[in-house]
Amino acid sequence: MVDDQRLGTVRITIDGAWDISNLLALSEGLADSYGLFYPLVANDDQVRARLHDQLRRIFWSGEIETRRIGHDLYNQVPNDESLKLRKFQYSSLGYIELFGAMGCLGMMARVARSWVKTFKELLDLWEDVDTFFQKRKHLRRPKRKMELDDDLAVSSDEARQLCFRIGENLGFDPISCEKLIAIVGNPIAALKYLVAAGNEGRKLAQLENGGLIQLPDTQVDVAIHSARRGERRGRTGVIVERVNQRKQKK
Repeated sequence: MVDDQRLGTVRITIDGAWDISNLLALSEGLADSYGLFYPLVANDDQVRARLHDQLRRIFWSGEIETRRIGHDLYNQVPNDESLKLRKFQYSSLGYIELFGAMGCLGMMARVARSWVKTFKELLDLWEDVDTFFQKRKHLRRPKRKMELDDDLAVSSDEARQLCFRIGENLGFDPISCEKLIAIVGNPIAALKYLVAAGNEGRKLAQLENGGLIQLPDTQVDVAIHSARRGERRGRTGVIVERVNQRKQKK
C-alpha cells in the first residue's frame, strides 16, 4: 500500500541551452540515485527487507566502481513509488517536475548539493577511500563469510570513521550513518555504498556547476528506516561481527 503523504513533487530548473547528451546524463543520474536511496526509505516491510538484502549482497562482495548498481536497484522499486516525470518545460529558463518518494528525492537533492558546496573536501575524502582499498585490495570483493580477526577489526574501525566523515559531508547526520551501517551490514560495505551514492550525486552536481540545472535546496526531513532485528544475516550469507567481538591475540 502506498502512503500518499510520503509522495510528492520536486521541481528542477533547467537551462535552455541543452543538447541531447545532457538530457541523457540527467535521466540516468536521477534514476540511478533514486535506485540507491529508495531502499533506505521504502515503507513496505517486505520490499524494504528484500532491498536491504540486495544492498548487503552488492556492497559487501561488489566493486565500488560497478556501473549498473543504481540502475539495477531502480528496476526493483515498486511501480507506484518509482520516479515519474510530471512536467517538462524546455525553455530559458525551463523546468522538470518529478514525482516520487519525498524522502528519496530529498536525499538525492541533498547529496548533489553537498558536492556543489563541499567539492574540495569530498575529493579529498575520495582519495582517502582509494588509499583505504589500495592497502586492502582483498576487501574490494571479499568472501561472503570472513572471520573477524584483528586486521579485519582494524579495517572495520577505519571504514567506520570514513563513513561518518563522508556521511557528514554528504548531508547525513551521525544517527543516519549508524542506521546505514546496520542496513548494509558492516562499515566496509557501508563505505562502498556511500561512494556509489556520492558518485551519482556528483553527476547531478556537475550539471549544476555547468549551469545546466538548478537543484532545489530541499528542506525535507529524511528518516532512514532501520534494518529489522535479525536482518543482518540474511540469505546473502554475509557475516557481520561487531568490533567489540574481535579476537584477542594468544
